[in-house]
Order: sequence, then C-alpha cells, then structure tokens
Amino acid sequence: MSRSRTLSFVASLSLVTTLFVVLPAIGSGDGKKDKDGVYRPLGLFTEVVSLVRSNYVEPVELDPLLDGAFQGMTEAMDPFSEYVPPKRQQAFLAAERSKEKKEVVESGAVLAKRLNYPIVVSAIAGSPAAAAGLKSDDLIEKIGDQPGRGLALWEADALLAGPPGTKVSVLVVRDGKPRRKTLTIVRSSWTPEGPSTSRVEGETVLRIPSFAPGTAATVRKTLETFDATKPLLLDIRGNAAGAFEEAARTAALFVPAGPLGELKGKKIETRKFEAKEGERVHQSRLVVLMDSGTAGAAELFASALRDGGARQAGIKILPVPAPKSADAVAEEDADGVDPTPAPKPENTLNPVRLVGEPTTGMGLEQQVVRLGSGGSLKLSVGKVRSLSGRALSPRGLDPDERVFQLPPDEDSTAPPKDQILQRGLRLLAEPANAADAKKAA
Repeated sequence: MSRSRTLSFVASLSLVTTLFVVLPAIGSGDGKKDKDGVYRPLGLFTEVVSLVRSNYVEPVELDPLLDGAFQGMTEAMDPFSEYVPPKRQQAFLAAERSKEKKEVVESGAVLAKRLNYPIVVSAIAGSPAAAAGLKSDDLIEKIGDQPGRGLALWEADALLAGPPGTKVSVLVVRDGKPRRKTLTIVRSSWTPEGPSTSRVEGETVLRIPSFAPGTAATVRKTLETFDATKPLLLDIRGNAAGAFEEAARTAALFVPAGPLGELKGKKIETRKFEAKEGERVHQSRLVVLMDSGTAGAAELFASALRDGGARQAGIKILPVPAPKSADAVAEEDADGVDPTPAPKPENTLNPVRLVGEPTTGMGLEQQVVRLGSGGSLKLSVGKVRSLSGRALSPRGLDPDERVFQLPPDEDSTAPPKDQILQRGLRLLAEPANAADAKKAA
C-alpha cells in the first residue's frame, strides 16, 4: 500500500472510530455495555470493507466506500443529518458563511432527503421558491446542470441560493409520477409572509404561514378583533420556518396556562415551553389544518394546541408506549397493517382537532461537529417532545382526522378542490349542528 493510501486509510479509520465509538459514548451511562454494543458492529463493518476490497469484481477505492457508509449512517438517523467528507469541507464552510452575506439570498425552499434526492418540505410563503411554484413533496431531480441524486442538502441549498437578480432552473418530479416540471427561481430579497385571515363558508380562517419573529404579536392583535367565544380554523399547512420559542408564544394565545413541550438532548440544555396565566386570548374550539409541509416550529405549535385542548377537557395525557422493534414494525408492514396508532376515542372530546396529513418530523435542533479527519457531521442534537414525551422527529404528528390532498387534474379547467379545508370546515360545524339537533328534539 502506498504512503498516500496509508494516510488516507488512517484518516478514514479515525472517522469510523469517531462515528462508532466517540459519538455514541457521549453521555453514555454504562461504558462496558456501550462498548460491547459498539465493537461488535465495528468488527462487522471492518469485515465487510475487507471483503468488498478483496473480492469485488473491480478495484475499489477506500474513500468513496467509506464516504457512502458514513452518509448512509447519517441518513438512517433522520432526513436532515449529514456527513461532510474532508474533500468537501471547504465548500461546506463557504456555503455556511455565505448565509451571513447580504449579496447572497436564500431561495426559501426547506429541504429534506428522500430516496437519495433532495425533496421539498415546503416553499416558504413570500420566498423566491414559492414564487417559482415549488411545492411540498417535489423531488428535485436537477438544479441547473447539477443532478439531484446523491446531492447533500447543504449543497442543494447552496445551489439554490445566489446573488439577487440571478436565476436558477430546478427540474422536479411531482405527485409521485414520472411527470417532470422545470421551474425557474428568480433570486431576490424577501421576507416571510405574515398571518392573514379570510372568511370561508361563514367561518373565520386564520392562516399562519411561518413563525418568523413577531408572529405571536401579530396573531394576538388579530385575535383581539374576533369574538373569542366563537370557533376558529387555523391553517398551518406549508409552515416550515421560524423559531420554536415564537411558536410556543403563539400557542399560548389559544390554550390554558401550563406546559407546552420541551426541546431536549443529551448534551444541550433542556428548553421548556410553557403558556403563562393571562396569555390566552381565544377561548373556543379550534380546528387546525396541517399537511406534509408542516414542519419544525409548526409541529410544536400543533402538538401544544392539541395537548392544551386535552388539558382543558380534562383528558389525561398518557406517556408514549415503548417503541416497537424494527422487526415488529416490518412484520406489520408486510401484513399490510398500518403501524400508525389510530386516534383514541377521547380525542373526539378535545376542543382542538388536527386535520389533514401527517407532518414532516422536523422538530429538532442541529449542530455541526468537526471531525479529526477534516470533515464534519451535521448532527441532530436535540428533539422537541410533546407532553406525552413523544419526539417530533424523525416522525411527525398524526392528525386526528386524516385527509390527503389529491393532486389537481392538469387537464381540468376547474380550480382544484381543497379536501383538507372542506373537512376542517365540516368538522368545525359538527358540534354546533349536534347541539341544534338536541335542542330541536
């Protein structure tokens, strides 16, 4: 083995040690047990690498092999953690620094990883990405001339960002079909859209597109113009931007005083979110619309509202059951059984109902960890947990009423029907109709 290859192998081995030994040991309680659990798969990993290099039909370079293994490990944790190899470290740091420069603007597309492609979680309302027509669940096949397959999220973000006035084309696959669209993002300075209200079929709809700074204050002023005793429909579909603290302050306007959730991790300080006495403005029932583009702070908001409604109704919030083993979940999936727990009957008594699609599962906080080899790990170090203790990542919230928005028929000239909104409106009217029927009887 040449000297350069030997040095490369030593550097790569240091990465393996960091990932399998150092990081899992952080915050561990039982050293011997953890070491036993780590060294066994580490030995298997070494065996696989050796077998591939000695038996594969063509010569295999070690670095690409290890890079793929490390990237696979981070993707197995959640769709947002990433491994940055040493050779890409300078580009990664340059992309991170560019976010602080005024001459570079971000696109406003919130991305995750699926099937080794970047996928759009949401295009923030008011952003260039939203203006270009990017939608939740769009799979990005190409950015400019760069194929999306295997593209890291930070690389995709960097390609979408750029100086104001410049353009970039994005080839997307939409609605899970082999139907491609080329969209053009015109980069420009922008700010997220603020909350807005509308009247639909006699009901008030309050739309909260993000939890940017000042959202809670704006929502408070809006609520003070309403009758606080009348039911309200909240629309947080596509809301994937903003701070957890802003979401908690906004949630406190709708629920009784009490805990709302927490952000917790092994090595970070726990942040508890709470609604205080006197903060509540709205006093009546709520129906909350959400979808696959609802992510991050919006997931804390929705969870806090549902738990606050349960507290108001006297419904006991039970701790989450222990997670099932991977084998058990796989067996259920093979049998065609939906492993998602069905809403409990007492949820029908909750004055807060969640309607729509399951959320993304982006309730997390990330940090960049520098590795001795010169690379980095962008690692999720904290997760938001509901009052039941359920983590809002990597799996998001399940609605009480599951409604999937059907893709529009491109051959039809009629406006697409908003199934989630229609179900929310019907649900908001149901208790009133039941009360009228009881009085009539």
